Amino acid sequence: MGIDEVGADTDGLFVGALDEIGREDDGPVPCLVALHGRPTRHVFERAASLLGHEEPAQRELGARVLRELGAHDEEGRRPFTAETVEVVLAEIPSEPDAWVLGWLISVLGYHNAHETLDLVLGHQAHAAQPVRFAVAAALPCLADPERAQDRVVEALLRLAEDDDDSVRWYALYALFHEVAGVTGERKAAWATDLVGRGDAQRRAQLHHLGTTFGDGADSGLREALGRERGV
Repeated sequence: MGIDEVGADTDGLFVGALDEIGREDDGPVPCLVALHGRPTRHVFERAASLLGHEEPAQRELGARVLRELGAHDEEGRRPFTAETVEVVLAEIPSEPDAWVLGWLISVLGYHNAHETLDLVLGHQAHAAQPVRFAVAAALPCLADPERAQDRVVEALLRLAEDDDDSVRWYALYALFHEVAGVTGERKAAWATDLVGRGDAQRRAQLHHLGTTFGDGADSGLREALGRERGV
C-alpha cells in the first residue's frame, strides 16, 4: 500500500505501515517513513499507545514509529525524545517478544538516550539474536562520545565473537570505527586477538572490515585486520 492510496490521513498511514512491516521481504516502507516525517502529538500518542497492544505486530509498529519520529536536533534528540524514552523504559521489563524487545532497544539508540546505557548493556547476553543484534547496533549511540568506557568496550568485544554474523559485524564496526578515545595500538591488539581466535568466517569478516579503513588509519591496525589466515 503506497502513500497515494492512503492519502494524507494519519490513521490510514498507520494501517499501511502495519501492512509494510508484516511483509516477509525488506521492501520499501513509504507509510512508515511518512509517519516519521509527522512528529505531531497525535502520531506520538498513537504510536506510544501501541506499545501496550496485545498483538506483537502492533507493538513493533509502535516502536518503529517512535524510533525515528522527527528529525534530530543539534544534541541528537528528537521532538518527543524524553516522552519516548519514558514509555519505552516502562515497557521493556515486561515485553515478552524478543523481536519487539529488540526494536524497543533500538528506539533508545535512535534517540541517543545515554542515560539508558546500563539497561541496554544488561541485555548483551540475551538468548535471542534480535536482542543481541539491537544491543550491538545501539551501543555506539548510547556510549560516551568523548571517551572510551570499559563496560562498553567489553560488551562489544563479547558481541564481536557472537555466533550470529550480523551481531558480530555491528559490534566490530563499533569497536573499530565508533568507540571514542581508543588508541590505534589498542585496536590493533583487539584485531590480532580476534583474528587469532576466530574461525574462517570471522577472519574473513575482519579482513573485509579492514578494507574499509582509509590511508589515515593506524598501520598496525590495518595490518592486523587485513590478515586472512586460514580463509
